[in-house]
Amino acid sequence: FGSSSCYFGVLHHKSTMSGSALDTLQDYLKEHQVEDLVFELVESLLKDKPANPRKYLWSKLGEEETLANVKASEASIMEVPSHHLQRLFEATRLITKEVVPRDTVNVIIEQTVQLLDCDRVSLFVHDRHLNMLVLSASNLTKPIRVALNQGIAGTVFVTKQSVNIPDCYADPRFDQTFDRETGYRTKNLLCVPILDFEGESAGVLQAINKQSSTGAAFNQIDELLMAHLSQQAGIALRNAEVYREAIQQGDRANALVGAMSALSHDLGAQSVILAITMHSTELVQADRCTVYLVDEPREQLWSCATDSGKELRIPMNAGIAGECRATKQTICIADAYQDARFNQEMDRKTGYHTRSILAVPILSEERSEQVVGVIQMINKIEFDGEVGAFPEEDVRLIETFAKFLAPRVAKSVLTQQGKKMSEAERSGMRGAAVASKPAQASARINAIAEGDEDDE
Repeated sequence: FGSSSCYFGVLHHKSTMSGSALDTLQDYLKEHQVEDLVFELVESLLKDKPANPRKYLWSKLGEEETLANVKASEASIMEVPSHHLQRLFEATRLITKEVVPRDTVNVIIEQTVQLLDCDRVSLFVHDRHLNMLVLSASNLTKPIRVALNQGIAGTVFVTKQSVNIPDCYADPRFDQTFDRETGYRTKNLLCVPILDFEGESAGVLQAINKQSSTGAAFNQIDELLMAHLSQQAGIALRNAEVYREAIQQGDRANALVGAMSALSHDLGAQSVILAITMHSTELVQADRCTVYLVDEPREQLWSCATDSGKELRIPMNAGIAGECRATKQTICIADAYQDARFNQEMDRKTGYHTRSILAVPILSEERSEQVVGVIQMINKIEFDGEVGAFPEEDVRLIETFAKFLAPRVAKSVLTQQGKKMSEAERSGMRGAAVASKPAQASARINAIAEGDEDDE
């Protein structure tokens, strides 16, 4: 590789090239410093001695391309007019200072609308638990969920490649369904991926309908501005996620402390149920919770309403809670209406819609792993207020919580059964006493009558 002659020898051997063609090729090699590039690649190859030389060389070339793209991007952003850069810096400042998830989403949308001077902006955030994109938009009152590969945003999320469509109705990738349903007309759009620190897709930022008096679509400057803004959006979303997780951990810790404090007192069975119910919902952000205690003599599961204190009873093997008791196994259902074990009758009566269910048995170690109760959580509430499925983290947490509760619940069950037995015994004694009074009276009457006869 000491000179370019080796290249020309190989080319001349494999093909018949004219002198002018060889001269042109030689000029190309000198202009682009191909000889130096090959020398550097071979030198690094011999130094590292990789197991797969072909893959190694392709990786090296990919690094060169990435570095070239970064340099080109840095050079391009400096060509953006100063007033656009000022707006970009201001938008970046406002976005990165937010940590509350909902506020972060809102400010990203607001600043993108202003920066790109467009009609609408949509922000798709990847929910790792649901493995879906949660869509928030300037024209939506509440977030909605879409599949990872749905629409242009889904394609951008999967491919990590930006898309700029100047005429949406002339592009076969654009789905016109939403426009037909709402009467809105999507003329053009710009969609860029939001990448995390590891280069994985964390979401998608989409701008719709550039506001221009000339009717122009999004241009190269818009692409540069949105690409840089999406980087800041990725950082802000990650910070918001960390903040949300910290808040959740704090809420869970407070719920555990509250439960331990409440259950440290000598409570009756109903008070135990109400205390567990109140703190369990805070532990996993569930909409509803029912705690069932096992009534072995009656072969029933019983609970009490949190609002009225009214006692509720179901057969011991009925429903999801009954199966949880019978199998001694945790049951986690993402979609209750798709599960044959779920009875929809109660939802039809009340108008409530049960989606996700988590049922965990309370096992008493002192009573040979006997089930003394069941904790049943209904409808996991996600950070956006929508209902989701209970993740594995919630399952493990409630199972641990159930182990902590087991001694207290077992004691309450035994106490409750003891009270009922005592009441039954007292009731039986009162009944026996009432039944004996007529017999005693009759005996006394007979005794007096016999005495009278003797006197005569």
